[in-house]
Amino acid sequence: MEKKRKMKKSRKASSLFVRLFLLVFVCAVSVGIGKQAIRYQEVKEELAAVTAEIKEEENKQLDFETRKEYYTSDTYIEQVAREQLGMVKPNEIIYINRSE
Repeated sequence: MEKKRKMKKSRKASSLFVRLFLLVFVCAVSVGIGKQAIRYQEVKEELAAVTAEIKEEENKQLDFETRKEYYTSDTYIEQVAREQLGMVKPNEIIYINRSE
């Protein structure tokens, strides 16, 4: 009878130990999963921000390319020569309005 009592106590103790271990294990896994979910959300937001920044830089690059094409065009060069340098084409007549 005494052996039975010892075995029951031993079973209870080991059962309690297993339950306690499982509880700690489940808590640790839950905390780990929670941390990973938070980190995943942070990385996801960072990716969205970087993607938006890349898109903005691509738009800037496209704008610069368009400007570059305009500034190297004959139309722009002629406009600058006429307005800022006062140049004219050969055989052109210049009219000066003195009332201005």
